[in-house]
Amino acid sequence: MSESIVPTPTSEQKRVLILTSDAGFGHRRSAESVEKALHKLYGDRVLVEVVNPITDTDKALLLKNVEKNYNTCVKNTPGLYKLGYQLSDNRQVSEMMDGALILALTSSLKEVIKNFKPQAILNTNEMFNSAVGSALDQLDMHMPYFTVVTDFADVHALWFSNEPDVYFLASDWVRVRALENEIKAEKLVVSGIPVDPIYEEPINSKTRLRRKLRIEPNLPTFLIVGGERVKNVLETVEALEQLEHDFQVVAIAGGNDRLFLDLVKLKPKFPLHVHHFLSNMPEWLRASDVLITKAGGLILSEGLAAGLPILIIHYLPGQEEGNVRYVLSHQAGALPANTGEMIATLDYWLKDDAKGLKITAQAAKLLGKPHAASQVAEALWESISDPATQTAEISDNDSIL
Repeated sequence: MSESIVPTPTSEQKRVLILTSDAGFGHRRSAESVEKALHKLYGDRVLVEVVNPITDTDKALLLKNVEKNYNTCVKNTPGLYKLGYQLSDNRQVSEMMDGALILALTSSLKEVIKNFKPQAILNTNEMFNSAVGSALDQLDMHMPYFTVVTDFADVHALWFSNEPDVYFLASDWVRVRALENEIKAEKLVVSGIPVDPIYEEPINSKTRLRRKLRIEPNLPTFLIVGGERVKNVLETVEALEQLEHDFQVVAIAGGNDRLFLDLVKLKPKFPLHVHHFLSNMPEWLRASDVLITKAGGLILSEGLAAGLPILIIHYLPGQEEGNVRYVLSHQAGALPANTGEMIATLDYWLKDDAKGLKITAQAAKLLGKPHAASQVAEALWESISDPATQTAEISDNDSIL
């Protein structure tokens, strides 16, 4: 942020600061979804800045390596990650962690707030909740401050503090967790996890969308989403040779170089379309019939918003176990124990004119929240439009140290 050029707002524009992180894809994708919804709903009347206060300033030095090494830690030592997650997931430990995060992040957040001068703040990462409150107190600024929680069930206690005015939650399960962590009920809104507002629009024709994407227009389509932290992708594609149905596969390596190279070497009997990374994920999800992936909160939210049955092939221990339970308990997908069970599940879904697939897709559609980003965007806009919530201006002479 210290080297970026902040756009100069006009006097009529509302200014919204969205805080995110890049430990995984979900936080940023959720933040960008709300940004898109704000621009879709309010156009040039709103100015939005999406900032990672850890990497976009020079002040959060202690946390830069933590974020940088997050994927490596989760991938190489999942047992240790789960142990740390479970041991820290209580009110007492999270309050101590909050104290350390306030010390590490307040200066960075003050710089971001001072530079952009927002009229409302939206947070999409658990590390920033209390630190934002500390930064606003030190700057003597008052404005609407909201937080989006990006998991469905086993939400870490660190997500919950008294500073935010409103929490937007993925599910009623998270609402229970929030109440257990002493967050007042009037602060809680079950909105779903924000996804790209394109999911609000009806799909007129999957066939036409597949033609646009240059894949077979009339075949059942499995979308496999991989990445640096997603295991079992190659084994899953290879195992699909056993499935006695007509179908095609779109496999996305998610930036994983080794996985991409391994996938392009395959010569299966079914059509296989391999991509290293995609920037138009909503189009591919909306063109598909089944989503095969790990149990990340954001990718599950996108799949459900697209009305897709979900086959979960991997999940992060501790953090994502609740996401798995959430999908399975609503009959919106399956967690195969092995590739044989995966083939049996897909066979069941596709036989009898895809009767099982249609039933599971309907359950997924009922669970999806395609309007979540717009709901959050509307709340931000309304909070700024309320004269009682207008922030005090901060002068260029005010200290950010």
